[in-house]
Amino acid sequence: MLLILLPIIPLLGIFALRGTRGKSINIPFAVSSVTLILGQHLLRDVLGGNPLTYRLPVSGPFVPTFQADAVSAIFVLLAAFLWWVVSIYSPEYMKQEGGTRRFEICTLLTLAAVLGVFVAGDLFTLLLFFELMTVTSFFWVVHRWNEEAIRAGYFYLFFSIAGGLLLALGIVLIGTATSSLPAVGAGPVTPLDSQAFSWGVAAIVAGFGIKAGMAPLHLWLPHAHSVAPTPASALLSGLLIKVGAYGLIRIGELVGWGLEFGHAATWLGPALTLLGTCTMLVGVLAALLQSDAKRLLAYHSVSQMGYIILGLGVGLSLGKAGGLGLLGSIYHVVNHALFKAALFLGVGVIYIRTGETNLYNLGGLWRSFPVTAVLMFLAVLGITGAPGLNGYASKTLLHHAVSEAAQTGLPLMVWAERLFLVVGVGTAASFAKLFYLTFLGKPAEIEISDGRSQRFHVSMALLALVMVGIGLQPKLFLEALAVPAAKALGMETAAATIADLSFWNASDVMGMVITLGLGIAVCWIGLTTGAFHWTPPRWLTLEGLRQIVLLGLGAVIRKGEGYYRSAMAFFSNIGSAITSRLLSACQRLDHSRDGTIGDITLAGISADAAILLVVLAVLILLYAYIELDLPSLRLPVSLPTWLRIPFHR
Repeated sequence: MLLILLPIIPLLGIFALRGTRGKSINIPFAVSSVTLILGQHLLRDVLGGNPLTYRLPVSGPFVPTFQADAVSAIFVLLAAFLWWVVSIYSPEYMKQEGGTRRFEICTLLTLAAVLGVFVAGDLFTLLLFFELMTVTSFFWVVHRWNEEAIRAGYFYLFFSIAGGLLLALGIVLIGTATSSLPAVGAGPVTPLDSQAFSWGVAAIVAGFGIKAGMAPLHLWLPHAHSVAPTPASALLSGLLIKVGAYGLIRIGELVGWGLEFGHAATWLGPALTLLGTCTMLVGVLAALLQSDAKRLLAYHSVSQMGYIILGLGVGLSLGKAGGLGLLGSIYHVVNHALFKAALFLGVGVIYIRTGETNLYNLGGLWRSFPVTAVLMFLAVLGITGAPGLNGYASKTLLHHAVSEAAQTGLPLMVWAERLFLVVGVGTAASFAKLFYLTFLGKPAEIEISDGRSQRFHVSMALLALVMVGIGLQPKLFLEALAVPAAKALGMETAAATIADLSFWNASDVMGMVITLGLGIAVCWIGLTTGAFHWTPPRWLTLEGLRQIVLLGLGAVIRKGEGYYRSAMAFFSNIGSAITSRLLSACQRLDHSRDGTIGDITLAGISADAAILLVVLAVLILLYAYIELDLPSLRLPVSLPTWLRIPFHR
């Protein structure tokens, strides 16, 4: 019963919110606090290896099912914690933004939908909550209702609906291939039709890939995250895109974690490896060129999701030896949620006091925002992988996983490792740029309004505290949560893969220090040479891609219209010719003339009509002879001899 309560509690919070109109009661904080407590109970129940299952007591062709294992518990706990932190931050922020009540309702509805996704026990229930999440989070994106927000909102809605349709198609194909709808958390399936199963997996990967910001399906993300209010941006980047990662983890479970290449979709591991590598690279290159702080963070959400997808791909590709990839991805899901939420909240503090997010209009703000600068610095160290912060732990795991894959000698894995290192340098460079231009650069002539920041700092401090705790004890999360989750997914060798792992060996620490140093050097070069001001060609921008697509569609439509007109003209000419011949034949029947049939001369009527009458008479006689049982019937002798037809019973 606990499972069904998780998505219901936020819905009850909406009714409570309506009952507290005019009162300063933080209902989202109360709801997320209760959800956090329930999430802890859920985690305690399932960590012993006993998953929970609940089926609604209803009759019909579809019965919604809910389930929870260690994987679900981690995501539920993460969602509840982030909502709890943001609910502390958002009341003060939304006073400046406006539309507080509308925002809180959307926040509670989205929390219910997200929790429903994480505890869904079958793919169809998961799809229902996924679509609900799309609709409710859309109102976050369009919250300001200006032209930019509406354009980004409908772009977000278009991609999300496409993702939902792909999920639905994939579910149908997988159901057809397995003759039933596989349960979430039930482990790998053996399809009856491997081709349909592969197509179903591909469709679901694309659907969840859209939500995860996977290149090239990431185009919606920078626009949506940059126009939404800062608390919504923190949740969109910190958690909602993790729904895509959760879906990819679950589809990997259907294929088979820890299985060798004999499983049903051997292509999935290499495909995710390739897509993850491209996503990392595209995100970090785009982030380096951004001047808006929120867009920079949004593109880094794309890049960091690339790390997670890469780890999943390596984990599937290596089979039993892929434990580090799976563990690293689960670990990075949590770490990215923490430091990216903190970074968005920090940028929100700057925006609410200055009204500015353009990095080149900021500078020297550490004097006015010393606490914000310190807390954001910790988040910057976390995302760049500095030793002692949480990002170092998950990136070290992922680096070891990619290195093991590269030792196989496969060109894809070798290049994945090389680009992994390049992206690490790019990440360090872009966040050195963010922090320098915001807090350390030349002080900008910008007006800073008065305001309280205690709630803001409390929220960021809670996130920073968890980040530092994970960074100082990196194995604690692994052993307590990540390894049980990997085992629940079927990766039985997960514990063995980290038995001899040491996070504090000199090679890993020095590697991260060198990466940070190179990143700072790249940042200095980019700022001094103006390379960060480079404007990419239009075909690389969203507007350019949209124009290319529209022009391409227009050309296809015009070409199709030309073919259609030619085909219609061709068939019209044929029809006209046939019609003309028929009319000519009919007109011949209308002209009276003399005709001769045998010894009989027909005068004054059409010979064609006479022939038709004779044939009709013969047919009547045939019918009478055969059907009316008149065997003695004989043809009249007055008829010509050539019309006498012998009949035999």
